[in-house]
Amino acid sequence: MILPLLLAAASAFAAPAPVPAVPPPAPSNRVASLFFSQDFINTLISEKVKSEMFKDVSVALDASSGTIALRGNVKVPVEELRAINLDEKLSSFRFQITIQPKTTKKGHLVLIFPLDQTFFYPADSKDPEHDRVIVPVQLLSVALASARGYLAALSGDFSGFDKQERRLKGQIAELDREIPKAAPSDLQGLKDDRAAARLQLEAIPIERRQMQEVAKTFEKMVGFAGEKEFNLNDELGSRRNALVLRIPLSQFAPYLVGIDLGGVRILRNAKNGAGENYLAIDVNAKLAVAPVPPAFSTSTAHAPQQIPPSVVIRLNQALFESTEVLAAEQKSMGSQMRNFALKFHDDGLHVRGEWKSPLLVHVPFRTVIDFVWTAPDEFELRVRRVKVAGLDIEAVSGLILELAKKRLDDSMKGICTFQYVGEASDGSRALRVHADMHALIPAFPLLHLTGIDTRDNELLLKTGRLDETAQKTARP
Repeated sequence: MILPLLLAAASAFAAPAPVPAVPPPAPSNRVASLFFSQDFINTLISEKVKSEMFKDVSVALDASSGTIALRGNVKVPVEELRAINLDEKLSSFRFQITIQPKTTKKGHLVLIFPLDQTFFYPADSKDPEHDRVIVPVQLLSVALASARGYLAALSGDFSGFDKQERRLKGQIAELDREIPKAAPSDLQGLKDDRAAARLQLEAIPIERRQMQEVAKTFEKMVGFAGEKEFNLNDELGSRRNALVLRIPLSQFAPYLVGIDLGGVRILRNAKNGAGENYLAIDVNAKLAVAPVPPAFSTSTAHAPQQIPPSVVIRLNQALFESTEVLAAEQKSMGSQMRNFALKFHDDGLHVRGEWKSPLLVHVPFRTVIDFVWTAPDEFELRVRRVKVAGLDIEAVSGLILELAKKRLDDSMKGICTFQYVGEASDGSRALRVHADMHALIPAFPLLHLTGIDTRDNELLLKTGRLDETAQKTARP
């Protein structure tokens, strides 16, 4: 039962990250990407996978091959070793399950298990390369069949227990018919078979309750796509060494509407800390405004974080320019402003427009809003001095900040709350923003906002866990 759990954990907690050296071209409808760090995945696995049978389980993300390696120690029960006549001293094994994630056109996540990279060997082996045993496709197919049933139950489909109950009842009924007619030499064996079937039948309600408890942990992370819902032959051909899953993306970013899984990538972020591998989950959506591909930037204006973020949420400019958001903004501006536009760049949010002056003429202006992280779950919007026709006009700053606030609030579906804090120490006007992390990323309620950045055409929200020292950090 633990193997399917590990497979589910590996798929559910795969992690993303910042930009690679030569980023792949973004699809025309990619509106967001979620990046989960390798360290964060392994933290979750250590918390969720508790078993005397499996120890030291971890995930390694390989950006060069695009694969996920699930590794650990497995201790086979002595009774199992005796049953297959193996030396009891060989009870501990090291294993590796290699996973190659892919995405189908229908938005399903497919986990492929390359046979030559799925193996085990004795834990005390002096020559692992020579002693490793490659898992044959027949055995892997059996394990994956078990995993499919297990994932189905994790997804809330408990019909497998009903099928098992019907099968056992039928088996007991057949034995009841055979026992009265059995020869004396066969009688005890048939009675033992009936007793064993009855014990299994009595255990089903207990197993079902246990599975329902475990499912509460995973139901928000991953779901199994059954044969009726998806056919591997449609897009990948028939594979006995693959699992097909669906990821409920709304649990990661509920403010994204009408979205599909767009892709899975493994990337390396060498900027923050000592570097970290991430698994990126790309999100596609159809918007009235086409997403703008992010521009690759080598700017060093953004100071690296000492500790790499656990999860990064990268939002495209197009999310802040939906038809609904722009219509509400136009209504609130009235005649005070026209041709108002916001654009994310590497150095901040660039603002331009035309302001209706006291002389009743519209004059053009430009400025920049800085996104500054100030404390866990908080950041500030700071408007630099506004120049209208070459002159500093402070009166326009408040209006610009109010429009930026409305754009952010409407786009993020009420996740943020706001507080005006007057002029900042650098002379800008500031608005403090508090992010509701339970609404921002409900699948991981223990994460906090630990940083925020802008890039060309993108906004980056960085999250992580906090220790007591970090939680007491004063605002800079």
